[in-house]
Amino acid sequence: MAAPAYGQEDDEAGEPSAGEHAVFVTARRVAEAQERVPISLDRLDAADLERRGIARLADLAGVVPNLTMPTIGAFGAQQPIMRGVFSPIGASTIGLYVDDVPIQIRSLEVAGNPDLRRFDLDRVEVLRGPQGTLFGADSMGGTIRTLTRQPQLEGLDGQASGEFALVGRGGFSREMQAALGGAILPGQIGMRVSAYYRRDAGVIDRFGPVSGGLLTKNIDHDAALGLRFALKAALGERLELTPSLFFQRAKRGDLPFYESSLGLFRQTASLRQPGHDRFLLPGLTARLDLGGAVLTGVTAWLDRRNRQIVDYSGYFGEIILGGMVPGIRTPGGSYSRTTVDQTVFTQELRIASADPRASVRWLVGGFYSRSRIAMEQHVVEPGIADLAQSQLGLSIEEIFGLPLLPGGLSYQSRQQIRERTLAVFGQANWTFAPRWEVTGGLRLSYNPLRFRLMSEGPFAGGSNAVGPRGQSDTPLIPYAGLSWRPGGDSLVYLSAGKGFRGGGTNGAVPANSCAADLSALGRAAAPDSYGSDSLWSYEVGVKAGLPARRLHLSLAAFRIDWRRIQQSVTLPNCGFSYVDNLGAARNQGVELALRSEPLRRLVLDFSFGFVDARFRRDVGLPGSTIVAAGDRIPYVPRWSGTLAAEYGFTLPGRLDGFVRTEWRQAGRYRRAPSTRSVAYDPRVYSGEGSELLFLRMGLGRDGWQLSAFADNLLNSRALLYRNAELVPVTGSPLREMAQRPRTVGLSASFGL
Repeated sequence: MAAPAYGQEDDEAGEPSAGEHAVFVTARRVAEAQERVPISLDRLDAADLERRGIARLADLAGVVPNLTMPTIGAFGAQQPIMRGVFSPIGASTIGLYVDDVPIQIRSLEVAGNPDLRRFDLDRVEVLRGPQGTLFGADSMGGTIRTLTRQPQLEGLDGQASGEFALVGRGGFSREMQAALGGAILPGQIGMRVSAYYRRDAGVIDRFGPVSGGLLTKNIDHDAALGLRFALKAALGERLELTPSLFFQRAKRGDLPFYESSLGLFRQTASLRQPGHDRFLLPGLTARLDLGGAVLTGVTAWLDRRNRQIVDYSGYFGEIILGGMVPGIRTPGGSYSRTTVDQTVFTQELRIASADPRASVRWLVGGFYSRSRIAMEQHVVEPGIADLAQSQLGLSIEEIFGLPLLPGGLSYQSRQQIRERTLAVFGQANWTFAPRWEVTGGLRLSYNPLRFRLMSEGPFAGGSNAVGPRGQSDTPLIPYAGLSWRPGGDSLVYLSAGKGFRGGGTNGAVPANSCAADLSALGRAAAPDSYGSDSLWSYEVGVKAGLPARRLHLSLAAFRIDWRRIQQSVTLPNCGFSYVDNLGAARNQGVELALRSEPLRRLVLDFSFGFVDARFRRDVGLPGSTIVAAGDRIPYVPRWSGTLAAEYGFTLPGRLDGFVRTEWRQAGRYRRAPSTRSVAYDPRVYSGEGSELLFLRMGLGRDGWQLSAFADNLLNSRALLYRNAELVPVTGSPLREMAQRPRTVGLSASFGL
């Protein structure tokens, strides 16, 4: 539970009625006091994000209970998981929004969601539980909303800040950001522009795979550049237009992985593994005051390109030679080059009642989106021809029946996914008696999908064309809730809602090279497609405020019944996988947040999340289990929590200061569902728990502030990632990633 940020905000549904110091959210697409919203949620404003050291989207996982963002797969993609609703493939289970625009991507095990950075944000809202009625099918586990600062039609404001930090074992990190906004024509036109740059030092050192000598230090550094621009124009008294543009470019020097046999932060990759991610989001928001209601239209175009290089130099020796020569690598190195292009057009039109005091408040709308994802992969390894000849005395054509493709390619593919969504939705709140409110919502969607894949090369078993394949879903997503306000800031609520995710189609799985793996699963071939999955979530919650005792509590308990779960089935010996609907699961848990002020300037925050997420029945054949009843859902720690204390003080010269310390911890988890699975690998099965301690101190006056901080103060080294996808047969070194070492630094900010 974030520290309070006092103030009131406007929204399309007008000025809500609440106390002078209420904290507002737009979790239900209209502005409401946070304590009146019957949803388990976290709200972090700009000050919270800065004081808690949240620099990027992944950092939210450390401070929001029952939210994790593990690194998954050989390409290092991060995927958000909420309340244990996790699936490593297919459509997203968590909605990710910039203002009113969804930006999440289907999980391709190559590129994850954009790595959004903290700059010029008003707040972040994390909504737990299915939010499909108002936010669509990809929000079955919850929704994360990043809400930017908007242009104002009066006055002038600006901020500038900088940060400089030293990373243990690494170099220096630095950050600069600035924003300026204000009225161009008071009352008519306002503008806001902001810019951001951050470079994080690396900690991984690269050594020669043959010589063993140090080649390059701190290879995994990364940098991000961001720009935002928005213009607000009031055209008369009723119409307001806000065009905007958001650009972000992120680069990494190398993957942040080291090799298990070399110790912490050391690796011997034959080649560098850089990555680039470019993100562009222009949009237009229009608001029209209709008197008794407000009409809002949001139009946006998302254009994103992600490019990555991953070292494959040991792949041939592992897969083809079966690891018979430990540590052997392709002469000259080999690599996988992937490019993912994502373009999405979205249009939403909604109308909401304007009187927050009315006994019936309503919102109805329509949504349309058209998306295209194109992924290309090229595995470049001309040196395997010499390797095959020297080790086996055979040519590539004699081994596979096919030569390498021009340019020394052993595999290349291009897949394209086209999706459309057409939806209508609505939600109404009825205060049918004093202090009692009932909520009902419904969303009806039509979601057609088309898939096409072309792959070729010796590793693909020749030339394969898949598709065009297609499928469609017409989900109906309901929501119902009942809430009671016993008095003051207290709220008791019950709710039930459905979550839904559309299906998809599989790519080509070579029947010859994967025959043994498929046979163990009772299959002659991989399925062409997989169906949709859905869940029902039931929640009961309490929000209670005791102002006289300076105490606020939020407690929610939930149960989720999930069926026909989309999961990736790994074929351990041939290096391919496919997606299928694997059984059912039940997730049960609680979230607790407690905030107290035992002394006038001392604030204590405690948050805790627990979730027990397990499969409910066996899936697979005797002797070839995929998941077993009672197995835990992968990558879901059973508990997570934070404990923070902040003390404010005043020094002579009107200096205001604070000292804040925060402890974060998460429990153990599993990286695979079952020890009985055909893909079970004891080297990577167990995931460690983690803990971090943060310290921050600051002084400020008249709009400026200077802070000193230490992240990971105890220099914890918990293992966050362990992967064997490129070494599936032998005991060759695994790819691993640990927590970043202790980082100490200074930050300064100034506001107009």
